[in-house]
Amino acid sequence: MVYRVAQVQEEPEEEDADEKEEEKKEDDVDVSDVDEEEEDKKESKPKTKKVKQTKSEWELINDTKAIWVRSPSDVKDEEYDNFFKSLTKEFDSPLEKIHFTAEGEIQFRSILFIPKKAPADLYDKLQSKQNNLRLYVRRVFISDEFDDLMPRYLSFIRGVVDSEDLPLNVSREMLQQSRVLKVIKKKLVSKALDMMKKLSEAEEKAIEAEEEEDKEEEDKAKAEAAGKKEEEDKEEEEESEEEEDGEAAIKKYKEFFEAFGKTIKLGIIEDTKNRKKLAKLLRFESTSTKDGETVSLSRYVKRMKEGQKHIYYIAGESKKDLENSPFLEKLKKRGYEVLFMTDPIDEYALQHMDEFEDHKLMNATKEDLKFGDKEEKKEKKR
Repeated sequence: MVYRVAQVQEEPEEEDADEKEEEKKEDDVDVSDVDEEEEDKKESKPKTKKVKQTKSEWELINDTKAIWVRSPSDVKDEEYDNFFKSLTKEFDSPLEKIHFTAEGEIQFRSILFIPKKAPADLYDKLQSKQNNLRLYVRRVFISDEFDDLMPRYLSFIRGVVDSEDLPLNVSREMLQQSRVLKVIKKKLVSKALDMMKKLSEAEEKAIEAEEEEDKEEEDKAKAEAAGKKEEEDKEEEEESEEEEDGEAAIKKYKEFFEAFGKTIKLGIIEDTKNRKKLAKLLRFESTSTKDGETVSLSRYVKRMKEGQKHIYYIAGESKKDLENSPFLEKLKKRGYEVLFMTDPIDEYALQHMDEFEDHKLMNATKEDLKFGDKEEKKEKKR
């Protein structure tokens, strides 16, 4: 709640200036003169003096709680959207959000947002001061120019942080040595990655549902019985709603990765502690994906051929160029899927990973490429 001081001026009733003097003389007045004095009083008005008095009062100008102080269940999506727009000066609603309270040894509240689009200068400003998170201490704004709240690969995250443990006169020098800030940063990174994990898992689930549906349609026999047909109609309505949700989830993650995929790959290079989590967010085109589609490393591993031990990739300018590469011949013959690294940072990022879920990442252009499968053993015997 916000108050301000309101100045109020009051005018008191008129005060008789001669009143006290008349009281003093009252005892000395001759009785014979009383009538004459009363007549004089009626004819002449007493002298008065007006005095202005100024009083200070507290006036309530805003009785609304800060949005991050409220319970997430009490905040509507429209309120989150409006808050995000006022915070960022963006016209679009956020792609994803998370509102939480950290309790325990360190207490703070926060709302974090993933914007729908990346700023045009996102990658140009990675080395400069970040101003995407606003730091508050007990609802008092401190600054939005601290580099220590988020690693640079998450500089696109927007939001507010309100600490209960930092002092109000906190300075940049104090923050650099603050144990409280280190705990806050660790929690913020974890929550930001949780947001992205949620988007990624929703997309993966939707794609799996689509694949299962396609398989069912291929194996499904046409039903002619009326009763069964009616049941199918009901099922189709439910499936239609699920399809819409699934398509929205796929589209949402595609928007996210197209906007911020490069920063995720930068995180693979820089953030060793969270590398495994970030690896699950990666998406690539491959020899098995259609135009405009991508595959995650988790899905790649699930559909590996029997006997396949490694994850294979090849780097180049575009999918079109790589599809005709002679290095793919041996892999295609075995039916192995090959990932296409078409972003300049891709191959460099994968060099920091070595493996994913116990499967080594192998460059398909490598000389003496080994497969370690039965087919290779047969070739050696020939």
